[in-house]
Amino acid sequence: MPTKIVLAGEGGLGVQTIAKIIGLAAIKSGRQTSYLPSFGVEQRGGVSIAFVQISSKPIPYPRFSKADIVIAFSSRAIDALKEFIKSGALFIYDSSVIDNLHLEKIKSQVKEYIAIPAQSTARDALTLRVSNVILLGAIATHLKDINFEGFENALNEEFAEKIAKKPEIKDLNLKALKLGLEMAQKFDKTKQPLVGAEDPKTVTNFENAKVAWKRFPEYCKGCALCIVSCPVKCLSFGNETNFLGTYLPQIEIEKCIVCLKCMKICPEAAIQVEKREGAAE
Repeated sequence: MPTKIVLAGEGGLGVQTIAKIIGLAAIKSGRQTSYLPSFGVEQRGGVSIAFVQISSKPIPYPRFSKADIVIAFSSRAIDALKEFIKSGALFIYDSSVIDNLHLEKIKSQVKEYIAIPAQSTARDALTLRVSNVILLGAIATHLKDINFEGFENALNEEFAEKIAKKPEIKDLNLKALKLGLEMAQKFDKTKQPLVGAEDPKTVTNFENAKVAWKRFPEYCKGCALCIVSCPVKCLSFGNETNFLGTYLPQIEIEKCIVCLKCMKICPEAAIQVEKREGAAE
């Protein structure tokens, strides 16, 4: 029987790239494979799903209804993945970004799981760009038919053009792959329950006597249009990140002239600006 894998996350997190690498690694290890991408018109920020199968025999159809391994890259992926979780399926998730509010939706379905704090680990130890490769390393732990060299070679082939321009990417990817592998091998569910990040804030407030500037982290995609549009340069990226792992804007509230340009240009309605009643012009 084929090993059936489904992956999901926000567009922009590299879900499809990781799915392709799994398939390529399987081929390099002498296995049959299928890969089927599924995403909406909004490639960055929308939920992206990938279906992968690995087998010793030809695979007749790439789509399936239940998976053996389910991988969640973000909180919003949970709604897309829950229908594919069968009894006994292994659930691998990024515990640094997937919040408890979303995990509650699948707790009754999940018995086997591995929690990998991929984004926070990548941010602290390497770079945010390789958080998906850390999750790939965790997946590799449970794909015994694919040898480690297969994953390494598939990574190098997928990123060949980028590696040619920046050779350090090769070592960075390998470090992330090994890190995810080690974290998954050491994971002990008897010591770590099925929990994730703190529940997301629905709004972050910055305010003073003249203005209330609100940011909605659930909607912000870190596009920086607000930062670019600000005529007094009171906006910049802070240390908090959104669901894509992109840094969120913050404001030096005393500089704000309440021009509303940031609110008007935001394509996701993630900013709300209110002038305080009685504030001077």
